[in-house]
Amino acid sequence: MHRNDPLPATKDIVVGLHWDPPPEGARETADLDLICVLLDARGTVLDIVHTGHPRGVNDCVVHTGDSRNGASVWDDERVFVFTKALPPSVATVAFAVLSAKGHSFDAVPGAYCHVSDHASEDERVRTDLTALTGRTELTAAILKRGKDGWSLAADAEMLQGELLAELRRLIRSK
Repeated sequence: MHRNDPLPATKDIVVGLHWDPPPEGARETADLDLICVLLDARGTVLDIVHTGHPRGVNDCVVHTGDSRNGASVWDDERVFVFTKALPPSVATVAFAVLSAKGHSFDAVPGAYCHVSDHASEDERVRTDLTALTGRTELTAAILKRGKDGWSLAADAEMLQGELLAELRRLIRSK
Protein backbone atom coordinates (compact mmCIF):
# COMPACT_ATOMS: atom_id res chain seq x y z
CA MET A 1 0.00 0.00 0.00
CA HIS A 2 1.26 3.45 -0.87
CA ARG A 3 0.95 6.48 1.34
CA ASN A 4 -2.30 8.28 0.49
CA ASP A 5 -3.47 5.38 -1.63
CA PRO A 6 -6.74 6.47 -3.31
CA LEU A 7 -9.87 4.49 -2.60
CA PRO A 8 -12.66 4.34 -5.14
CA ALA A 9 -15.57 6.45 -3.88
CA THR A 10 -17.86 3.44 -3.80
CA LYS A 11 -15.68 1.39 -1.46
CA ASP A 12 -16.77 0.65 2.06
CA ILE A 13 -14.07 -0.65 4.36
CA VAL A 14 -13.64 -2.90 7.33
CA VAL A 15 -10.83 -2.54 9.84
CA GLY A 16 -10.05 -5.74 11.70
CA LEU A 17 -7.99 -6.49 14.78
CA HIS A 18 -6.83 -9.99 15.67
CA TRP A 19 -4.67 -11.59 18.33
CA ASP A 20 -4.24 -15.13 19.57
CA PRO A 21 -5.43 -16.29 22.99
CA PRO A 22 -2.69 -16.79 25.58
CA PRO A 23 -1.05 -20.17 25.91
CA GLU A 24 -2.75 -22.59 28.24
CA GLY A 25 -1.83 -21.87 31.85
CA ALA A 26 -1.00 -18.19 31.23
CA ARG A 27 -1.84 -15.97 34.17
CA GLU A 28 -3.24 -13.03 32.24
CA THR A 29 -4.77 -12.46 28.83
CA ALA A 30 -4.00 -9.49 26.63
CA ASP A 31 -6.91 -7.23 25.75
CA LEU A 32 -6.56 -5.07 22.64
CA ASP A 33 -9.12 -2.49 21.56
CA LEU A 34 -9.98 -1.03 18.17
CA ILE A 35 -11.28 2.55 18.23
CA CYS A 36 -12.46 4.81 15.39
CA VAL A 37 -12.24 8.60 15.63
CA LEU A 38 -14.10 10.85 13.19
CA LEU A 39 -12.85 14.40 12.71
CA ASP A 40 -13.85 17.47 10.73
CA ALA A 41 -11.53 19.50 8.46
CA ARG A 42 -10.21 21.48 11.46
CA GLY A 43 -9.34 18.33 13.40
CA THR A 44 -12.24 18.66 15.81
CA VAL A 45 -13.55 15.32 17.05
CA LEU A 46 -17.07 14.67 15.76
CA ASP A 47 -17.51 11.17 17.17
CA ILE A 48 -15.58 8.29 18.71
CA VAL A 49 -16.77 4.76 17.95
CA HIS A 50 -15.68 2.05 20.38
CA THR A 51 -17.14 -0.92 22.25
CA GLY A 52 -19.12 1.32 24.62
CA HIS A 53 -20.43 3.44 21.72
CA PRO A 54 -20.59 0.95 18.83
CA ARG A 55 -22.41 3.09 16.26
CA GLY A 56 -21.48 6.55 15.10
CA VAL A 57 -22.31 9.28 12.60
CA ASN A 58 -25.81 8.12 11.66
CA ASP A 59 -24.73 4.45 11.70
CA CYS A 60 -22.11 5.04 8.97
CA VAL A 61 -19.51 3.53 11.32
CA VAL A 62 -20.22 0.31 13.23
CA HIS A 63 -18.04 -1.49 15.83
CA THR A 64 -18.83 -5.21 16.17
CA GLY A 65 -18.06 -5.51 19.88
CA ASP A 66 -15.37 -6.18 22.42
CA SER A 67 -13.12 -9.21 22.62
CA ARG A 68 -11.15 -9.43 25.83
CA ASN A 69 -9.09 -12.54 25.13
CA GLY A 70 -8.29 -12.95 21.43
CA ALA A 71 -10.22 -16.21 21.21
CA SER A 72 -11.81 -15.57 17.81
CA VAL A 73 -10.63 -17.62 14.86
CA TRP A 74 -10.87 -14.59 12.56
CA ASP A 75 -10.90 -10.91 13.61
CA ASP A 76 -11.53 -10.34 17.29
CA GLU A 77 -12.83 -6.81 16.75
CA ARG A 78 -14.03 -5.08 13.59
CA VAL A 79 -15.13 -1.60 12.55
CA PHE A 80 -17.15 -1.13 9.37
CA VAL A 81 -17.11 2.27 7.63
CA PHE A 82 -19.65 3.04 4.91
CA THR A 83 -17.75 5.83 3.15
CA LYS A 84 -20.48 6.85 0.69
CA ALA A 85 -22.87 7.54 3.57
CA LEU A 86 -20.48 9.63 5.69
CA PRO A 87 -21.72 13.21 5.97
CA PRO A 88 -19.62 15.96 4.32
CA SER A 89 -18.58 17.24 7.77
CA VAL A 90 -16.40 14.14 8.25
CA ALA A 91 -12.99 14.88 6.73
CA THR A 92 -10.86 12.27 8.52
CA VAL A 93 -11.51 8.82 9.94
CA ALA A 94 -8.68 7.52 12.14
CA PHE A 95 -8.33 4.01 13.57
CA ALA A 96 -6.42 3.35 16.77
CA VAL A 97 -5.36 0.13 18.43
CA LEU A 98 -4.71 0.32 22.17
CA SER A 99 -3.66 -2.26 24.72
CA ALA A 100 -6.28 -2.10 27.49
CA LYS A 101 -4.11 -3.86 30.07
CA GLY A 102 -0.80 -2.33 29.04
CA HIS A 103 0.70 -5.39 27.30
CA SER A 104 3.15 -4.27 24.63
CA PHE A 105 2.11 -5.45 21.17
CA ASP A 106 5.22 -7.59 20.76
CA ALA A 107 4.09 -9.62 23.81
CA VAL A 108 0.67 -10.38 22.27
CA PRO A 109 0.90 -13.51 20.11
CA GLY A 110 -0.48 -13.24 16.59
CA ALA A 111 -1.50 -9.57 16.92
CA TYR A 112 -2.21 -7.74 13.68
CA CYS A 113 -4.54 -5.11 12.28
CA HIS A 114 -5.81 -4.78 8.71
CA VAL A 115 -7.90 -2.52 6.51
CA SER A 116 -9.86 -4.34 3.83
CA ASP A 117 -12.46 -3.65 1.18
CA HIS A 118 -15.79 -4.57 2.78
CA ALA A 119 -17.27 -6.38 -0.23
CA SER A 120 -14.23 -8.28 -1.50
CA GLU A 121 -12.23 -8.55 1.77
CA ASP A 122 -9.22 -7.48 -0.35
CA GLU A 123 -6.59 -6.25 2.14
CA ARG A 124 -5.37 -2.68 1.58
CA VAL A 125 -3.22 -2.41 4.73
CA ARG A 126 -1.90 -4.99 7.17
CA THR A 127 0.21 -4.15 10.22
CA ASP A 128 1.96 -6.87 12.21
CA LEU A 129 1.58 -5.50 15.72
CA THR A 130 3.99 -8.09 17.15
CA ALA A 131 6.81 -6.27 15.32
CA LEU A 132 6.18 -3.10 17.35
CA THR A 133 8.45 -3.65 20.33
CA GLY A 134 7.38 -1.81 23.46
CA ARG A 135 4.36 -0.14 21.82
CA THR A 136 0.93 -0.20 23.47
CA GLU A 137 -0.88 2.12 21.06
CA LEU A 138 -0.94 2.75 17.34
CA THR A 139 -2.76 4.87 14.81
CA ALA A 140 -3.33 1.91 12.50
CA ALA A 141 -4.75 3.79 9.50
CA ILE A 142 -6.26 7.09 8.48
CA LEU A 143 -8.87 7.82 5.82
CA LYS A 144 -8.85 11.39 4.49
CA ARG A 145 -11.47 12.97 2.29
CA GLY A 146 -10.09 14.82 -0.73
CA LYS A 147 -11.56 16.35 -3.86
CA ASP A 148 -11.23 12.98 -5.65
CA GLY A 149 -12.70 10.89 -2.83
CA TRP A 150 -11.07 9.11 0.09
CA SER A 151 -7.38 8.24 0.46
CA LEU A 152 -5.86 5.77 2.88
CA ALA A 153 -2.62 6.17 4.82
CA ALA A 154 -1.14 3.61 7.18
CA ASP A 155 1.93 5.39 8.46
CA ALA A 156 0.52 8.44 10.21
CA GLU A 157 0.68 9.14 13.95
CA MET A 158 -2.36 11.36 14.18
CA LEU A 159 -3.82 10.37 17.53
CA GLN A 160 -1.67 11.96 20.21
CA GLY A 161 -1.84 14.14 23.30
CA GLU A 162 -5.25 14.87 24.82
CA LEU A 163 -7.12 12.79 22.25
CA LEU A 164 -5.02 9.72 22.98
CA ALA A 165 -5.53 10.27 26.72
CA GLU A 166 -9.31 10.40 26.10
CA LEU A 167 -9.15 7.11 24.17
CA ARG A 168 -7.24 5.53 27.07
CA ARG A 169 -9.99 6.72 29.48
CA LEU A 170 -12.60 5.11 27.24
CA ILE A 171 -10.96 1.69 27.32
CA ARG A 172 -10.40 1.85 31.08
CA SER A 173 -14.10 2.53 31.67
CA LYS A 174 -15.33 -0.60 29.89
